[in-house]
Amino acid sequence: MGIRACCALLLLVLVHRSGSDWLSCGHIAECHCKWSSGKKTASCITAGLTQIPYLASDIQVLDLNGNPLKELHQDAFAKIELLNLQRLNLSSTNLRFLHQDAFRELRILIELDISRNELTELSPDTFNGNDRLRLLIINDNPLSNLVSEQFPSLQHLKKLELSRCHLRNVHPYAFVNLRALETVYLHQNMLSFLHSNTFNLPVLKTLTLSDNPWYCDCRLKEFHEWFLHSNLGSEEVFCSGPENKRHLSWRDMKSNSMVCPPTALTSPSVIRSEVGADLQFGCFVQGDPKPQVSWLFRHLEILNNTSFDSDISIHRYSLSYFNENEDDYINKSSQWVNITIKNVTNELSGQWTCTARSIAGEAKAYSTIFLPKARAATARRAPEYSTFFIALGSVFVMAATGFIAACVCWKIRRRRVPPSRSFTDQEKKLLDTSLAVSCDRTSVDLGSSYGFEMFDRSMSTDSQDTQRCLDPVQITIEGPSGPFPPPPAEFALPGPYGNIFISVQVTGHSKEYPDLLNGGGTLPRRSRTCFIKSDYDNMGPRVTATGSSTWSLPGSKLGDKTNKEIPATPLSTFSTEFTAL
Repeated sequence: MGIRACCALLLLVLVHRSGSDWLSCGHIAECHCKWSSGKKTASCITAGLTQIPYLASDIQVLDLNGNPLKELHQDAFAKIELLNLQRLNLSSTNLRFLHQDAFRELRILIELDISRNELTELSPDTFNGNDRLRLLIINDNPLSNLVSEQFPSLQHLKKLELSRCHLRNVHPYAFVNLRALETVYLHQNMLSFLHSNTFNLPVLKTLTLSDNPWYCDCRLKEFHEWFLHSNLGSEEVFCSGPENKRHLSWRDMKSNSMVCPPTALTSPSVIRSEVGADLQFGCFVQGDPKPQVSWLFRHLEILNNTSFDSDISIHRYSLSYFNENEDDYINKSSQWVNITIKNVTNELSGQWTCTARSIAGEAKAYSTIFLPKARAATARRAPEYSTFFIALGSVFVMAATGFIAACVCWKIRRRRVPPSRSFTDQEKKLLDTSLAVSCDRTSVDLGSSYGFEMFDRSMSTDSQDTQRCLDPVQITIEGPSGPFPPPPAEFALPGPYGNIFISVQVTGHSKEYPDLLNGGGTLPRRSRTCFIKSDYDNMGPRVTATGSSTWSLPGSKLGDKTNKEIPATPLSTFSTEFTAL
């Protein structure tokens, strides 16, 4: 009796101690452990944890909402022996990386919430081993894309939430392994169309599709029909495009109005070839309903029997392979319409037009054929240097001839021009003083200092200047060799006047008194005093522009017709005459 009592007491103590361990929550102050709905629950909401806390292994429910975990690595829960988890809440934990084996050993996990995180992709093996999973919440993660067999075989998963996940593309086989799905939330994503087989699930009862930008054309046509006949929900779904169907309810839209305008694309678009070559080019066309395709050249429809010098044939090819589960629905109508030209000619160069028409619209694409003109090739020849040297020699000969001719002309002209000499300062002064000044004060040029000087000197016969000017002065302008005419005898005798004798000798004249231009001449200057009368007027007959008379020179004969006597000027008359040499 006593032994039994002791054993029972010991067992009670051990059971009591083990049962109270999980309530301590690993002595984490921010965590609270308690019984909830008949399960051992640890609540660590917004506890500031950066990793999974070490708790008792018999914890069944773990709530880590609001903790900045950021990453979950391989066997994150198996390493701390949390293998009895049935419910796990990891929402709002800033998850950016989730290893595909993070939940691998959670064999009895029933509910998993990883919503409101930053997961951009999920590996198809992420939930491998979670065979008893019934609820999976992935809302508010930027996944954008679900690939084929996105989820492993989860035979008990009944509810999947994927709303607000920025989904744009969902592969038709994304949910193929979830045969027990009854509810799928896909509202508030970026879906424009879905394949009709995407939710070909046997027990699906609820599907939410609202608040997606559905584009109601031929690509959505089959899925639209399937959804209306499946009765999967009572919510209203609206179109976002095309423009003529915007805000139109799916329930009010007819399937035959969901069409795709044709599209056309030529290949190649630019063709460069030569005359006589063979060409082939084509046009790829899509659209629903299937469009009619024709080729036009210079507004003429090209057919197999079109009359051209070249042989033209048209070939049509439909898409040989189409996977209705993977390819776009519009690819069903895809076709190639090709043209083959043999022995192309210049008349076929230019722009070719591919036109696709259907009740949904029209599309055009273009191909251009360029046939460059043939050019005759000319062989390059070496330059003819002989012609170059001949031309260069001719230029030098012409230049030398011109130089020699210029030298000869210059020599001949130099012989004809008599040499000249420059006057000295004294001779220039004597020439300047050859102006004959009379006693008439009014005739002197008073506009210069020289005029005043000549006027003052003419008023006195006793001045030294007057005596000096009585001496004869002779100036000779030299020319060609030969005798120069001597001055008249009166220049050798003292006389009451001053004079300048200028002699010029030009060969070939034999006249006794040649004119100044062709012989010698004497220009005696009148006395600058007013009291002695000259024997003759040395400024007698002048040589006019027509040569009507010659100078009156001393020693000429009285009977000479060209040397007429001129009355002497009265002494009382004052005049000033300038003789320009």
